[in-house]
Amino acid sequence: MPGRTVNNIGTSSRKRARHADGDVPAEHQQAGSGIDAVSSQPRDMTRRKRVRISATGSNGGDSGVSPRQSHDLDTDDDGEDNDGEAAVVDGERYEEPSATQYEILRDAGFSHLEHEDEDDQRATQRIRRKNQKTQQEQRQNQQYGDNSVSENGILESITCIYFMCHERLHCELGPLLNFIVGENGSGKSAILTAITLCLGGKASSTNRGGSLKSFIKEGRDQAILTVKIKNQGADAYQPDLYGDSIIVERHFSRAGSSGFKLKSTMGKVISTKKSEVDEMVEYYCLQVDNPLNVLSQDNARQFLNAASAAQKYKYFIQGVQLEQLDNDYRVIIEYLESNEQKEEDLQARVDAAKSAWEKAKRLQELVDKHKDMRARRRLYTRQLIWAQVSDQERALEAQNAALVAADDDIADAEQVATEKSQVFDEAEEKLGRAHAAFETVREEEAAIAEKVEVANDQFSEARKELEKIHADERDVQQRLVLASERVTGIKDKIHAEEQRLETSTGDALVRKQEELAAARRRDEQLVAEIEDSTRSLPELEKRHANSQDEVKKTNTAIEQKRNEIMSVENRVRNLEQGRGSPYDAYEPNMAQLVRMIENDQGFLQKPVGPVGAHVQLLKPQWSSVIEKTFGGTLNGFIVTSKRDQYRLQGMMQRLKIQRSPILIANGHSINTNGKEPDQEFDTILRVLKFDNQLVRDQMILSHAIEQVVLIADRTDAERVMVDGPAPRNVTACLCLHDTRRGYGLRLTARPSRTGVSLSTSPIAPFEGRLRLKTDSGSQIAMLQDNLQQLADELRELDNEKRRLQQMVQRYRSELADHKKKAGVLDRGLREVRVDINTIQEELDAFDGADGRLQTLHEELETATVEKDHYGSQWGTMVVTKAEQNKRVQELKKELQKAKTEMADYQHRLSKAEHKVARCEDARRIALTEKNQACDEIEIRKDEKRRIEHRRQRQAEQVREFTEQAAAHEPERVHIGEGESYSSVEKKLEAVNKSLAERERRIGMTDEQVFDSARVTQQAYQESQKALEQTRKENQALKITINNRLERWRKFQRYISATSRANFIYLLSERGFRGKLLLDHKKHLLQVQVEPDQTRKGAGGRNTKTLSGGEKSFSSICLLLAIWEAMGSPLRCLDEFDVFMDNVNRAISTNMLISAARRSVGRQYIMITPNAIEGRAKLDKDVKIIRLTDPRQRLLADH
Repeated sequence: MPGRTVNNIGTSSRKRARHADGDVPAEHQQAGSGIDAVSSQPRDMTRRKRVRISATGSNGGDSGVSPRQSHDLDTDDDGEDNDGEAAVVDGERYEEPSATQYEILRDAGFSHLEHEDEDDQRATQRIRRKNQKTQQEQRQNQQYGDNSVSENGILESITCIYFMCHERLHCELGPLLNFIVGENGSGKSAILTAITLCLGGKASSTNRGGSLKSFIKEGRDQAILTVKIKNQGADAYQPDLYGDSIIVERHFSRAGSSGFKLKSTMGKVISTKKSEVDEMVEYYCLQVDNPLNVLSQDNARQFLNAASAAQKYKYFIQGVQLEQLDNDYRVIIEYLESNEQKEEDLQARVDAAKSAWEKAKRLQELVDKHKDMRARRRLYTRQLIWAQVSDQERALEAQNAALVAADDDIADAEQVATEKSQVFDEAEEKLGRAHAAFETVREEEAAIAEKVEVANDQFSEARKELEKIHADERDVQQRLVLASERVTGIKDKIHAEEQRLETSTGDALVRKQEELAAARRRDEQLVAEIEDSTRSLPELEKRHANSQDEVKKTNTAIEQKRNEIMSVENRVRNLEQGRGSPYDAYEPNMAQLVRMIENDQGFLQKPVGPVGAHVQLLKPQWSSVIEKTFGGTLNGFIVTSKRDQYRLQGMMQRLKIQRSPILIANGHSINTNGKEPDQEFDTILRVLKFDNQLVRDQMILSHAIEQVVLIADRTDAERVMVDGPAPRNVTACLCLHDTRRGYGLRLTARPSRTGVSLSTSPIAPFEGRLRLKTDSGSQIAMLQDNLQQLADELRELDNEKRRLQQMVQRYRSELADHKKKAGVLDRGLREVRVDINTIQEELDAFDGADGRLQTLHEELETATVEKDHYGSQWGTMVVTKAEQNKRVQELKKELQKAKTEMADYQHRLSKAEHKVARCEDARRIALTEKNQACDEIEIRKDEKRRIEHRRQRQAEQVREFTEQAAAHEPERVHIGEGESYSSVEKKLEAVNKSLAERERRIGMTDEQVFDSARVTQQAYQESQKALEQTRKENQALKITINNRLERWRKFQRYISATSRANFIYLLSERGFRGKLLLDHKKHLLQVQVEPDQTRKGAGGRNTKTLSGGEKSFSSICLLLAIWEAMGSPLRCLDEFDVFMDNVNRAISTNMLISAARRSVGRQYIMITPNAIEGRAKLDKDVKIIRLTDPRQRLLADH
């Protein structure tokens, strides 16, 4: 039985009641309210719509029409014989079906329908009073003429997209009367179909298609329907959620999908469930599936013109919801019958439970006779409980003894740690002395190296000089031999010439000799100038080439500077935008290696790295110096075992990572307390932040970062390291270079024979990407400062480039001038020598010229002087060579001595360096042993804590065992000496065995016997209670269904009377007479109408004898009469006047308007293909909506 029918029997509906205006008589009001409270579901659990009807009448009043006037009318001569209608109706013979038990109970012999005359009279009076009251209220409220607007539950607009044959169809509705007119295909009927489908109606109920897919416009894949419902006033539906309007949207596609959206006034989607749509529709009682509420084109045609009496009756009971109530009550009766069968089953269960309880009770009485053995079992059970406590207390004593032993172990470990600390301090002191000795030796390096360099330079210079003397000597000796041979040759020529000359040659010879002398002087002058030019040319070319080289170097420097600027700018952008991977500064595939390590489960302890990714630099100005100091360590990974090292090395080889060292750590934390400088100094350790303890300890071991101080200014650093006593726990100091950006200096102060000596080592700038993490804001500020400095340097380089380019241009011009001048000199020399040759040939023509002899004498003199000069020069060189040989030998000895001294220095330096390495190894070993000793203390303390924890748990367990034992046995039971849990357990097992043997004979244990007695008694009591509850529920259900059926009969009686009276009243609007014959026993509804007022004695004719217009008018009256009995705020009718002539159409239209105005607050949607203006009494409450053919709309759009 559905919950709504059973659980809410006799309760009022949680939905608001909607009534027509007017008072309700007491008896009618009771019936109406009971029917309104009916709420049920069919047996298949599908959700039904709630029944909502209007009140059926008002208090007394006279009627101008006799309620049973039609009974006194005689049958018309032209009409059909009405005597045969009891057997044959509209050509159909009626056979009364056999009634079911429920129908007999429901109808109660139809005694409630025996007073039709009185019912019709009261209904007529109610109609008159209602009309009078409505007219008074409408005269007071003229906002919409003779009508008033409901605050909620009316449709404001309908929108159809890709629906049927329409691309987009939108219709704004009035709150009261709406006439939708237009040609065929304009979308009139589509609006009613859209209302039905959008508000949850079935596609089949529209008679326009079998499924939703058939309503989608051809060529489209989906359609969307939207209905906007007014939601104002005190009775609004969830106004805080939806606002002043509720928008219902339904969309469906050809693929078969369909869905709903419930939206607020602002368009916000509130729900997508169809149940929410049904809830809202039921709340407003819109009844879109009611065939008379939304009367489609086919249904309207059938109901108004072609329906038989049985069909009319079926429309009637469906429209006024009598059929719905009847179905609901059938479900209640079926549930009641099922419950009565359940009552019989429960009685059988009660009898069986009583028999089982009596049997268990007799068995319990038998078991009570055996008590002694159970008493011993209870004693052993109590002892067994407290024996567990005794065992736990003995375990607690063992933990106390272990705790005392742990204290002794801790004391021993602390003694070992003290000894190891002393060994470490001694190793630390030895390392300091070794460092001092090493620095002392290394201080001699510069002087010795300079001495070797000077001796080597002097020796090389002397040897080069000696080689030059040897070369010059060989050259002079060769020149001397040649000069001697030349003197001999000239002498021979003079002798021959003297013999040849016998005559003088005259003045012509003298002139030619003077011309020759002048030409030779000019030749000598040009040769000298050419030699000067040739000597100066290399210098000019060298200066020009050097200037070009300087320009190229400057261009390279400018390009490098621009690349540096671009690199810094990219880093600034990446930092500002947060881009880049933290592993970009490392080797390729580093990120992949980190992921492989993270996903690998084969490491004993996952490696940590790269080291730089776990170190954050707090002061970015030291980034370059510290990065260079750490070097490749920041690329490395730290493992704790050889196995992990081999595994990680294999991963690196697969990824071709070769520059990342693997460091093995011992896993023991290093304590630097007492080993660091004063707090006034920054150390490398203090400006770094580590997120991994292994990384911190490894950096301390590898670089002693806790004892390297950082001082930015070089002067301050030298003052701290040299002036006064050396700072405590400081091995070195790092400072920034005072002139070269990016460079740093490492200062080491060591005692020497002359006092304290300061050793300074340069630190080159770090060229790669920074690996240490830094605060992005500080790093950006530092990079921007660097960027400014780089920009200044770039400007200086640009200025230098321009200066050098000017110098190159000047040298190029000078070189061009020089080459031009050389060409002129060459041409002059060639011309002079041509003249000399010509003069010489002319002189040779003179026979006996004595100028040749004179020339030979001059050449002899010159050759003799040259020979003497070379001889003197050769003798001097022999002496100089001997002296230079001696000097070279002496300088060679000095060089050998300096090299020997350097070799001795290298030996002493290597020895000091090895000593430092040994001391560092000894310090590292001592530190490891010390840390291990300290770790051993922690291990012992941790072991003590675990023992204390175990002791605490054991004490807690003792307490819990004691509490649990006390909970079962409050008084502690004495456990005999030597007794334990196992011994007591054996005694208990023996007793249990004896009891089990006895229980075997009985078939159950004592507990089972007692439990069986208790359970069977409880089952008997519960079954009795369930039987009594079912009887009460069935009795209440019988009373409820009788009450509801009584209300149903009253509703059937009053709704029938109201419909009959309304039909007669509406016929009288045109002067017709007639009656509405409702035969609920035979399920027939017949209409008799007499349109001729002159036929006073006529009793009315069957509608088949009426004309088309009279028949349509009568059908409209019937529809309005039924509508007036319904409670829905929405009433729709499609093509109501399609078969009427103009006269009946105008009368029917005005009658519809009048009836609608009497139904205050109801919304009407009437569809007609004809114009409405000339035949209706229009007012502000009537809205005419004209629709055009969609094809015309498309043409208009174009």
